[in-house]
Amino acid sequence: MPKSPLRPGLALFILIAGHAFAGIFTRNLGAGLEEIADPFVARIARFFYTAFSATVSVLGPVIIAFVAFLLFRLWRGKPVQWGIDILGGLLTLRCFVIFVLLNLLLLSQLREGALLLTQLILFLPVITLNFGWLYWRLDAGARAEGRQQIRFAEDDDSPSVFDYFYIATRTLLQFEPTGASAASRTMKALFVIHSIMMLDLVALTLSRAISLASGG
Repeated sequence: MPKSPLRPGLALFILIAGHAFAGIFTRNLGAGLEEIADPFVARIARFFYTAFSATVSVLGPVIIAFVAFLLFRLWRGKPVQWGIDILGGLLTLRCFVIFVLLNLLLLSQLREGALLLTQLILFLPVITLNFGWLYWRLDAGARAEGRQQIRFAEDDDSPSVFDYFYIATRTLLQFEPTGASAASRTMKALFVIHSIMMLDLVALTLSRAISLASGG
């Protein structure tokens, strides 16, 4: 079976984009803290924003140096997969933390709706880039060893990078990965988690819209 390499350069830039959107989400949350009427949710949001700001302040130069180091090694043709996996793991962690925060915002009282709408829009590229990378990373690694984690509907032995992000993007519209099936327990679990997260956001958003329409 042909190998399906991860293409570390492209993976690195995709993860940088994912972290950028996650950072914008957090900064926008900090700018809209006064819009959160629920004291408990406001405290959690303020703690997360303060922790993020402190981390960026202290570790910002280190993170920038680390990314520059990976780019330099990539330019020199040296292995950088370990560094890319670190960035990918951190993006996955940020994605789930943001998901929890977004749920709290959807369930709490807000003085204005602009914060919630902006945060929802900013979260969509975070979850899409994160799960697209996870699908790509796990399946490409398996194919390099002659196995598969994902079976595509077209039965293509050499799927492109676009195919993995197409799966992640379709989940935004149909709430479950389409055009492919999971070929391992790990991927089945990942498909289920992705679907549950999208269904959760859609259900809470609809219930919030109905509540606002009815004057609640």
